[in-house]
Amino acid sequence: MASGARQYIRNVLHHTDPPAPVEARFFYTSPNIIDDALSPVPPPATGKVAANQPPKPFSEYDNTALDKAWHELRRKILRYQEEHGEKSVPAEGSRARADSRGVQGDRRGSGSKPAGGRTSLARLAASSLNQVDGPSAIDTDVPADNGPRSAAEASILPDTTGTPFIRAPSAKNVSQVTAQKPARPRPQAHDTYTWEDASHLMEHSPLPEDRRKEETPRTSVPVGVSRLHKVDMPELVMEPIYWTPIHDTAYVVRGTWFYQDTMLPVESDVANMLEVGYVELQVWTETWKDELSSAVEVGAAGEMKIVHNLWPEKAPRLPESRPTSRRGVPEDLLRTATFNLVEANETPEQQRAKAVDAACDIIDISSGAGGSDNKAAGKSTYGRQGAARAYPQHGVIYANEREARILQPNLLPSTYYGRRPFAGYIRKGHKLGIPVVRGFDQAVWDKLYPSKHTKKAEKADAGVASSASGAPPKRRRRTDPDLAKADRPTVSDLVLVIHGIGQQLSHRMESFHFTHAMNTFRRDVNVEVGTDQVKAHFRKDMGGIMVLPVNWRHALSLHDGGESDGVEEEASAKDFTMKDITPDTLPSVRAIVRDVFSDVPYYMSHHQPKMIAGVIREANRVYQLWCQNNPGFADTGRVHLIGHSLGSVMAIDILSRQPTTIPDHLADPTKLDLSVDIDHFLFNTSNLFLAGSPAGFFLLLKKAQLRPRLDHASATADADPASNNLSVCGEREQYGCLPVDNIYNIINGYDPVSYRMNAAVDRSFAASLKKAWIPTTALGWFGGAGGSGWFAGSGNSNTSSTPKAPLLPRLPSNVEMEIHNFTLEEIAEKRMYLLNDNGQIDYFVRYGGGPLEIQYLTMLGAHSSYWLLKDFTRMIVAEVGREMGREGTLPGMRAVKKPLARMKDV
Repeated sequence: MASGARQYIRNVLHHTDPPAPVEARFFYTSPNIIDDALSPVPPPATGKVAANQPPKPFSEYDNTALDKAWHELRRKILRYQEEHGEKSVPAEGSRARADSRGVQGDRRGSGSKPAGGRTSLARLAASSLNQVDGPSAIDTDVPADNGPRSAAEASILPDTTGTPFIRAPSAKNVSQVTAQKPARPRPQAHDTYTWEDASHLMEHSPLPEDRRKEETPRTSVPVGVSRLHKVDMPELVMEPIYWTPIHDTAYVVRGTWFYQDTMLPVESDVANMLEVGYVELQVWTETWKDELSSAVEVGAAGEMKIVHNLWPEKAPRLPESRPTSRRGVPEDLLRTATFNLVEANETPEQQRAKAVDAACDIIDISSGAGGSDNKAAGKSTYGRQGAARAYPQHGVIYANEREARILQPNLLPSTYYGRRPFAGYIRKGHKLGIPVVRGFDQAVWDKLYPSKHTKKAEKADAGVASSASGAPPKRRRRTDPDLAKADRPTVSDLVLVIHGIGQQLSHRMESFHFTHAMNTFRRDVNVEVGTDQVKAHFRKDMGGIMVLPVNWRHALSLHDGGESDGVEEEASAKDFTMKDITPDTLPSVRAIVRDVFSDVPYYMSHHQPKMIAGVIREANRVYQLWCQNNPGFADTGRVHLIGHSLGSVMAIDILSRQPTTIPDHLADPTKLDLSVDIDHFLFNTSNLFLAGSPAGFFLLLKKAQLRPRLDHASATADADPASNNLSVCGEREQYGCLPVDNIYNIINGYDPVSYRMNAAVDRSFAASLKKAWIPTTALGWFGGAGGSGWFAGSGNSNTSSTPKAPLLPRLPSNVEMEIHNFTLEEIAEKRMYLLNDNGQIDYFVRYGGGPLEIQYLTMLGAHSSYWLLKDFTRMIVAEVGREMGREGTLPGMRAVKKPLARMKDV
């Protein structure tokens, strides 16, 4: 053998039985304040969320898929390393490695060597999957048994263990070899370049950079009940699929050891050290049971021998001949394997990182290339009592093949103090130290955290819908309990939500992030879809509803001043920026005002085309990705838009230029190249909902009117073909002429930004309509059934008084009959019904109120309140799901005219 270390590991590999596969469980966690992104149930309306949240487990169905993908990826990496001779993977082929504490690994080109010690030695996902980014640095960081070797001698030593997936400790000491290197590196094939610098090989590489990236084995797994998130492997990071993450990226942990009292995963590094002790002591064998019995008989001295140090101590020298235990395996396996890795002047954290790296190698050897991966992986941000810990001075006693206790120094066995923790406490089942268990126990978890079967949760479970990523929803419903209760798992209606102003503020203030509001709104939609009153009025072919955000602002960089996009202009004395004109007083307030309101003047400037293009590009990207993951949706599904604030104005701008129908060559978005600029949406819009919209003001500024689109096919237009003419309809490129089936303008009376839009169709006809209120779902002050106004009677009354007998209407006088222009009224009415089956556009939503209300304080939160209002959510669901055409309208949403005696301006 080349070295004692190699012989030592081979002894372990060939003379021990493998441990049982561990029941691993994947968890996800985030240091930021985010809710449970994978749950179909909305979070509680009250209560604060802790900043450092405990990790949440993936469902059993998702965990099975994740663990299967993890092992498949591991085999691909092993096969890749065999095919490439275990050479290091090019840095361009994978992301930077991150250890279990999130430390970025060094990036190395193919064939390069680290300049000094290894930077990233603890395993996260990539290193746990056997060195995706290169060979283990154990080969280069171990000192020789018989003194330093030269670089030439070291280069001829074998650097593998005979197994295709692991690197053995080497016999050379890189620190000593490096010290003996000459000032200049040894010349290679090109003597003008150093071996550490592979940049000169890039332009001569036979494969393009994109091809090299594809070589590195990697995968992603869709997760969550709605399949809106994915877990990237081997990085073990969970990200949303359809929107760009900003603050909603979560770390994923593959747990193997768990705290017994909480069933939360033990920190990844600690779990791997527990597992390597489990392997070294062979706790699963009958021999270990005999040793435990012997320790009890001998006393404190015997119990001291069954203690395993969680972290190894550095030995003064590595002997060639090692004592063996009664199990036939050399004693202190991890200490031997890590001795030569530790160098002088290293911090305890660096030493522990190298110990974890060696532990992962030993765990891999113990299970074999084709065996189960028993390593923990992922960045741990949460520990047993909140903060992640390493337990640097602790010891471990393995009580049996599944349970262990982590003991601090003053609890360890001692002959001096007569302490016998195993015989006196652990064996009797008494509490002592930190109890941990190997493998996840779902039954214990369900007992510790019983699910709350509330009515709201039942409705959300029934109304949840899912993307077809991974498997079609109907097929997945048979085996996935989280989707088994869904009435309509397949999505038939996609709702894209365009945000308005203020998203720049979300980069500094988490609570303002739009996607968090959309996550809550989506789950509120699930509740409404699962409500019996609502789903009873759905159309026959109605499926599920999926709400996705269109985060257009994060990708735009709007320059200060008047610079043109993409053009570098030389700075001159007359150039100035926002910073130059901003006073230094009230910096925090000015920053908030700038982040929230600057989008409005930007939109009124030369930046408007860039902002509109950003909305189109992001909406098309989301729609294309959705169609790729849901084959056939482009042919059978419907798309709806919700525009909030400035987003509603941009939606009208875009739809005014939108083709009446999508051309045939653009009908299949999955085959299109979105890198080519497209000036319109790739989908036909069924319903357009405007919330908190100043669009009425913009129509007034441009002296435009709302018009239905000529030749636009809709149920109402098909029922009245005579209305398809230019006296009623408008044409493309005419501002305010929209190719939609229905347009709704939802107004919060306390929102100072929102304006009415009925008058933009016809002023006189708008004056003849009663003020329309969205029917309320809430109970009145003195009881009474809520939501009855939706499906029976009118919901347009602002009061809920006892119904009275209707009064006989006053007949119009002859003068009124003579001066009334019925032709114009008929045209206005046709336009209104072509724009909305209900005969009106404006709907007010109830907000605030009460005897202690202060209107100016209520106003402050009104503009962002729409996503939290149940009446607004039910309106969206009911109007999206109802039958199309005037016959499918709900009584509470239909327009009601004022009595003739009260009409004005007629």
